[in-house]
Amino acid sequence: MKADFHMHSSFSDGSETIMQIYSLAKEQGLKAAAITDHDTILGLKEEEKASKKYCIPFIPAAEFTAAVKGMKFHVLGYGIDPNNPELLRYSNCFLEQMNERSGRQILKMQQAGIEIEEKEFFEKAGGGPLYRAKLLGVLADHGLLRREDIMKSLSLYFGKGAPYEEEDHFSYKSFYKICGMIKEAGGYVVLAHPGKIKRKNRQLYDALLREDCLDGVEVYHHDNPEDVRAELLAVAESRRFMVTGGSDYHGIYMKQPALPGSEKLPEELAVGLKHLLTGYFSL
Repeated sequence: MKADFHMHSSFSDGSETIMQIYSLAKEQGLKAAAITDHDTILGLKEEEKASKKYCIPFIPAAEFTAAVKGMKFHVLGYGIDPNNPELLRYSNCFLEQMNERSGRQILKMQQAGIEIEEKEFFEKAGGGPLYRAKLLGVLADHGLLRREDIMKSLSLYFGKGAPYEEEDHFSYKSFYKICGMIKEAGGYVVLAHPGKIKRKNRQLYDALLREDCLDGVEVYHHDNPEDVRAELLAVAESRRFMVTGGSDYHGIYMKQPALPGSEKLPEELAVGLKHLLTGYFSL
């Protein structure tokens, strides 16, 4: 059964709306899905509508940023309550602070001679924060940047010492607080693309896989090489973890283009997540 449990919409740093993603998912033959927008649950009501329209069951989910000793990594929350007050407060706070940063970046662009109104930039946000890729998407719309160069240009425009650099001052929570938020919202904690963490900090990777608050690991992701996948599957078996995976779809905001469902998932994975699915389904 074809499924994808890791995708991003315009409610975070994806280029497509939730409806557009579900339309693509239908075209690709997906039978189950989850949009895991970054640090927000504000799109979950729209996902419920999309699920009904396209008859694809979904898991209410999000991908949260945790910060440990200056390093950021991602934690997926599956089966979360879309009406959880704490997650809604967190989501709205994140949206507000990210857009304040974007406003400062836009001002720097305008002062440098880029004559595009702030309103046009924020229209590109699509309901979510105005991420850096979206800012460059507007420049591409005006012919100031090639669309295929958006992702490779992020550091040139916004990196350390770049002309439109603005630090992210959002107070990201610790891993334990993120786990607490997810569990308070009735969700399950899954470590996102652990291969990324392993490359940056092997000690942290090993420590996280031993954490009691962890419920699962994302095995099937393009950032996990085969040896890491085998290692994670062994950990999942020994600790009775749930196993997840997906394409990490971002629309045009991807270094390596892919479509929903492009990461092949084992049949048993979707069946193992069936208890978290909501909406129309016939697994």
